[in-house]
Amino acid sequence: MPEFSLLAGHFGTLKKTIQGMPSDATLHSIMLKISQQFSSGIFYINMWPFSGTWMVVSTPSAASQIQKLNLTKPVILRRPLETVTGGPSMMSMHGETWKKWRALFNPGFNPGYIIGLAPNITDEVATFWLSCAKGQQGEVFPLESLTTRLTVDSICSVVLDTQLHHQIKDHPLATALQRQIDWTTFGTTFNPLKRYLTIRPLVLWYNNKVMDRIIGGEVDRACRTPPDHPSKSVISLALREYLQEQASTNSTRSLAEFKRLVAPQLRVFLFAGRNTTSSTLIYSYYLLAQHPEVLAKIRAEHEDVLGADPAEAQGRIKEDVQLLNKLPYTTAVIKETLRLFPPSASMREGRPDAEIIGEDGQRYPTVGCNVWTLTVALHHNSDYWDQVENFIPERWLVGPEDPLYPVKGAWRAFEFGPRSCIGQTLAMLELRIALAMTIRQFDITPAYDEWDSIHPATTAKEVNGHRAYQAERGAGGAHTADGFPCRVKERC
Repeated sequence: MPEFSLLAGHFGTLKKTIQGMPSDATLHSIMLKISQQFSSGIFYINMWPFSGTWMVVSTPSAASQIQKLNLTKPVILRRPLETVTGGPSMMSMHGETWKKWRALFNPGFNPGYIIGLAPNITDEVATFWLSCAKGQQGEVFPLESLTTRLTVDSICSVVLDTQLHHQIKDHPLATALQRQIDWTTFGTTFNPLKRYLTIRPLVLWYNNKVMDRIIGGEVDRACRTPPDHPSKSVISLALREYLQEQASTNSTRSLAEFKRLVAPQLRVFLFAGRNTTSSTLIYSYYLLAQHPEVLAKIRAEHEDVLGADPAEAQGRIKEDVQLLNKLPYTTAVIKETLRLFPPSASMREGRPDAEIIGEDGQRYPTVGCNVWTLTVALHHNSDYWDQVENFIPERWLVGPEDPLYPVKGAWRAFEFGPRSCIGQTLAMLELRIALAMTIRQFDITPAYDEWDSIHPATTAKEVNGHRAYQAERGAGGAHTADGFPCRVKERC
């Protein structure tokens, strides 16, 4: 473990590490820096006064063991998650309850099913395209303001079969969700003064009312859909699965109960998917702008598969959605982006009978610890990745004999096993479509120099050599620093 003080625990180590880093750098980035001191890939750190002891792991074998132990999420995550989602969701549930809801939604996120909803996503990306082309007129602007709206619209289109048009005008569902996230941070959840002696409870109550009303209306609409004209949305498929289950078990559980219990699941799809997909799309643009040879290759693949005219890409995809499965280099670009800038990590609660065995054979007890698979540290561990800091999409296309070939279990952007991210197929599909419909139409280039001249920084503004570092925003996850200021220029 890091140097320990009887009075301050590891607070001194945290403070020392933070010095020289941007003030809004993610905790993931801070822990990455600390983890590089421990060759075993496993260490303990006491997070007093913010939390208890954490075990941080960054090896494939340890991460795999944690996955197989099927540990529960710790309360420091469950409480904020359930504040955002309005109740237990698949992200916070465990045991049989989790299995039931996961089974209901699994068919809707099956790769073979979700690709059939690609036309819905192309319509939302077309709106994003117009926003890029017309909205900014060559000015420097934060791209995140557009990409987050794109992902919200895409998720609602696929999951609810409804168009929010949030890219055109603020939608109350998206606004209430964002406000809920803004008012839900680890600090405000656990600080009793901020929790009860502010307007926070009233704000959260109001946000819940807005989201429940809108989501409830969409579920009602799905229930009224004629059987001979079924919707292909994820919620409609889950509803059909639910009704079949009730019929087979002679259950008396009502649709009203389904409506009440499904609302947090729908909120969690929006919460989990909005920023992760948005930030990955931004980082794809960022890395492609820095590597023109990779940009040329991905554009060539799109021309080969989708035709010479970029404006026809949407039509080609709608005519034959299977074309999206013929873009291996595009998929490699996305996976390499997720390796360098993973948007999340996995934390579980240790228990007395659970131990992790390190690669050196040492046993690490988990009792009394929050066990954190630090994805960013694993993805930047040179023991498992050749040319670890380089952006090389080709590593995802080579065979096992090549030094670039990924070590099994070392890439965990969506985790593995039964509790892997249920929305990963949707995220990858949306990213492929967004790149296919925009990367030949626009040059998207970072404009941090111009941004910094207007907004001078008082602290460091790089992490690991990147100005576009991952930035913290409360319960909203890892964002691109300053929203990724850029210029978007339409190509001739």
